[in-house]
Amino acid sequence: IGGLGRHISVFITPTGRSAVLLAEDAQRTIRLRSLEAQYYRALLQHSFGEQHLQGNISTFWSGASCRDISFVLPHIHIAVHAATLAEHCTNASSSDQARISIWERDIQTGAIAFQEVTPHPECKIEAAGCTIYLDQGARDQLFEMRQRALPNETGGVLLGYYDFNINALIVVCGLPAPEDSISTPTSFVRGVKGVHESVTEANRRTAGIVSYIGEWHSHPTGCSIMPSGDDLEQVAYLIENMEAEGLPALQII
Repeated sequence: IGGLGRHISVFITPTGRSAVLLAEDAQRTIRLRSLEAQYYRALLQHSFGEQHLQGNISTFWSGASCRDISFVLPHIHIAVHAATLAEHCTNASSSDQARISIWERDIQTGAIAFQEVTPHPECKIEAAGCTIYLDQGARDQLFEMRQRALPNETGGVLLGYYDFNINALIVVCGLPAPEDSISTPTSFVRGVKGVHESVTEANRRTAGIVSYIGEWHSHPTGCSIMPSGDDLEQVAYLIENMEAEGLPALQII
């Protein structure tokens, strides 16, 4: 497509304990930017993500995620993962499918746990001069939370990150409604209990990449997805507060 071959990205985590492979599909319909967001979502939703990226500097980045500052790893940690990554780069390139693969190594025993994350198609939305990327897995998650809450409305905060090199906003996931939220068939007021802690933990697990990017909420069955007066007030509030940080505001209904 456009004369460019598909891309495969491999890296070793800061402690040298784990290795990751992200591979685009042969037609490049699922790009690395979307695979990276889905990888981060896996870190947030599964127990292996608790310490996966520990040891990161979390200070400087180039683009959305790669650190400008390098550091030294023992050669043995590199060697252990090099053969695995080389072999699976070949395997990935011979397949037409996109791939997200994670190898977690126990330093004490040498045992390796393998995690395979199912890639989801990406959706690209152009809005207000910014490109929003929201993969099908994130969309499904929001719809599932809506379905569980019916007939009431529900909602929560959105987690993701910005890449100003390409003027993009990448959605990673939505969090469920805090327990102190007020949810009825015709309204929803998001609570605050545990929100700060959840956003802080997401940021920690992803080495300072994923953070708060906006709000999401559902409308009941049979109602339009067009924003209500209250929704427009929320958007105005988000714009005012996010603009102070030079960031775009996002609301998903």
